[in-house]
Amino acid sequence: QGLEEAHPTWINQAEIISSNAASWLPTSDADKKAKDSARKVLEKELAKLDAQLAGHIISKSDVVVIESLLDMYKEVLGKAQQQKFGNVTRWFNTCVHQPVLSKLLGGITLCASPDGWGAALLAASAAAAPAAEVDPEKEAAKLAKKEAAKAAKAAKAAKAAAKAEAAKKQAAAPKAVNSKKAAAAEEKEKKKAAAEAEISAACAAIEAIPSGDKKDVKSVLLSQYIPALVEAKWYEWWEASGFFTPKQGSSKPKFVIIIPPPNVTGTLHLGHALTNSVQDTLVRWRRMSGYETLWLPGTDHAGIATQTVVEKKLMKEEKKTRHDLGREAFLERVWEWKEKSGGTICKQLRRLGSSLDWTRECFTMDEKLSAAVNEAFVQMYEKKLIYRDNRLVNWSSTLRTAISDIEVDYVDVPGFHQLSVPGYTDKVEFGVLTSFAYPLENESGEIVVATTRPETMLGDTAVAVHPDDPRYKSVQGQFVIHPFSKRKIPIIADAELVDMNFGTGAVKITPAHDPNDFKTGQRHKLEFINVFTEDGNMNENGAPFTGQPRFECRKTVVEALERQGLFRGKAENPMRLGLCSRSKDVIEPMIKPQWWVDCNNMAEQACQAVRDESLDIIPKQFEKTWFSWLENIRDWCISRQLWWGHRIPAYYVTLDGESGDYIGKMETKERWVVGRRKEDAEKVAKERFPDAKEITLTQDPDVLDTWFSS
Repeated sequence: QGLEEAHPTWINQAEIISSNAASWLPTSDADKKAKDSARKVLEKELAKLDAQLAGHIISKSDVVVIESLLDMYKEVLGKAQQQKFGNVTRWFNTCVHQPVLSKLLGGITLCASPDGWGAALLAASAAAAPAAEVDPEKEAAKLAKKEAAKAAKAAKAAKAAAKAEAAKKQAAAPKAVNSKKAAAAEEKEKKKAAAEAEISAACAAIEAIPSGDKKDVKSVLLSQYIPALVEAKWYEWWEASGFFTPKQGSSKPKFVIIIPPPNVTGTLHLGHALTNSVQDTLVRWRRMSGYETLWLPGTDHAGIATQTVVEKKLMKEEKKTRHDLGREAFLERVWEWKEKSGGTICKQLRRLGSSLDWTRECFTMDEKLSAAVNEAFVQMYEKKLIYRDNRLVNWSSTLRTAISDIEVDYVDVPGFHQLSVPGYTDKVEFGVLTSFAYPLENESGEIVVATTRPETMLGDTAVAVHPDDPRYKSVQGQFVIHPFSKRKIPIIADAELVDMNFGTGAVKITPAHDPNDFKTGQRHKLEFINVFTEDGNMNENGAPFTGQPRFECRKTVVEALERQGLFRGKAENPMRLGLCSRSKDVIEPMIKPQWWVDCNNMAEQACQAVRDESLDIIPKQFEKTWFSWLENIRDWCISRQLWWGHRIPAYYVTLDGESGDYIGKMETKERWVVGRRKEDAEKVAKERFPDAKEITLTQDPDVLDTWFSS
C-alpha cells in the first residue's frame, strides 16, 4: 500500500524474465536447447535493466521485477553474473532490504556459485544422468574459465581498437602547433572520465546502503562537493532513528512550533524554502541547547485549488460536473486524488532537511482536526465572534464562490484598455466612464449620472446628490424613472458619499453591487436588488437582459440607452480592477448571506500587544505595516460555496411543514442554530421554538474557508 502503481512496461519485462527463468530453476525439466534459448533472453533483459535502473525510492514497478528475479538471484545467478550485471545486483540488494519488502521476504542470500549458469545447468542435468559421469565442480570451473577467457578476449579486442583509434586521431592531427592543445584536451578528458568514474562509484555505494541505515562516509569518496550525493541517505537515517521525535515525560524545557500548513496538493516555492529554513534553524538551535523540541508537520486541504483541479479532471475525462456525481460521490473522487497526488510537498520538506516529527503528521481534514475546527466555530459563535449576515462579498463567477479580501489582486488600468476575461472569447474594455440620463418622474428634466459598470444600473435603487448642491435642491425627495424596469427611483441627499464638484454631482446607487453604495443603502434603508446569477449572467431582476453574460450585457445596455436617447457619452477613466487571485476572473461585489468573523476586537488586541511591547515585530520598521493592516481590518467572510472542506456546523430550521429553498434566498437570521453535532443543534432549536409541532434541520451546504480551518 502507498507505493506508486507499476508501469505496464515493467510488468511486461517482469513477465518475460519469469517465463524464461523457469527453465533454469533446479525443478525445471527443460533440455539444453531450451535453457540456452532462455539464457539469451535473460541476459538481454538483465542488460536492459542494468542500463535503466536509477534512484532508490521503491515503487510497485520495482516489486514486480524483484519478484521475477528472486529465485534467479537465490539459486541461479552466481558471482560472475552478479558482477557482470552490477547495477541490477546493487538495486536488487537495496530493494530487498527496504522495510516494506524485508518484512515479507526475510533474509535473502544470493547464489554463491562462481558462475551460476553452469552450476544450475549441471544441477539440472545431474537428475537425468549417473552421478559419476559429471563432476559439478570441475564443470562449473571449466565454464567459469571459458567465460573468463571470453571476457579477456573481448577486453583485448577493445584495447586494440582503442589503440588503433588513438593512433588514427594522432596521425590526423597537426603535429607541432597543436601538440600542447591535444595534450591539454587529453588531460581534460582523463579528468572528466575519472570524475565520472568517481561519481558512478559513489552512486553505487550510496545505492547499496539500505534505507534507514547510517551512511558510512568512508564508502562514498568524493574529491568534489556534489550536494545530492553528500546529502543522500542522511535524512532517512535521522527519521528512522527518531531524532526529531520528542521523548514523552522528559524533564527538559519544551520548545514547540507548528508549521504553517502548506497546500497538500501543492509544491514548495521560494517562500516555503525561506520560512522553513528559518523555522528549522530555531528548532535545531533549541534542540542543541538542551530543549525537548517538537516541530509539528501538517498540510491543509486547499479547498478551492483542490476542488478546481478535480472538477477540471472530471470534465476532461468524463464530461461530467460535480453536480452530475452528487456531493458524496464527488468527495470520494477528491479523496482519491488527494491520496494519489498529495505527498509531493512532504517529500520536498524532507529533501530540505526539515527536522519535523513525521510521527505526528497532520492533515486539516483528519477526523481529530475536523472535530477541532467544529469546536472552534461553535465556541466563536457562542462568544458572538461569528455571525450570519447578508453583506457584500468578493464573488468569483468562475469559481462560483466568495473569496476573502486577500485573495483579490488589484491591477491599475490607466484608461481605455482591453483585457482578457475567463469565459469570454473577445477582450473586454475597462477604464471607461459611461454617462447616461435618468428622466425625472414629472418629465420636467433629467439627471445625468456616470458609471464604469453600465450593467449594474439594472440594480439601481437611488440617485444621490449633495444636500448643499444648488443644482439639485428642487429635486431632492423626488423620483426618476428607470428606463427598462420603469421602477420609481428616489433622489436622496447624502453628504458622506457625494462630492458635488466631481462630474455632474449626481451618483447612481446600486447597494447590492458596490461597497460604498452598500453603506449608503444601509443609511437610507434602500432596496437591495441583486441582478447577477452566481455564474455571472443577468438574472430575472436584470430584465430585459436576463441570461446575458454580464460583460455582453454591458454593451447591450449602452446600445439600448442610445436607442432611447438617454446615452450621454464615454470618457477615459483610470481605475483599479479587482481580480480573483486564483481564476483571474474580474471580481463581482455581490450581496449574499454568509458567515462572518468579527475581527475588530481581535485586531485591537493585536495592536495593543505591540504597543505595550509584549509582542516584538522584527525588524521594528514593520510595525507600521502591522498597524496599517490591523487598524483598517474588515470582518472576514468565512463561507465558501464549495464541497471540499469542513462543512459549516450550522443548521436552518423549518417549522411545521414549511417548504421551500430558504438558505441564501428567503432565510431569516433567527432560524439558524449551531451545534457540534446535529443532535446538539436540534436541542437548541427545540428550546428556541418550544411551540413548534415539527422541527426540520437543514445543514448549510457551504464549507469553511481553508484558512479558518488551518
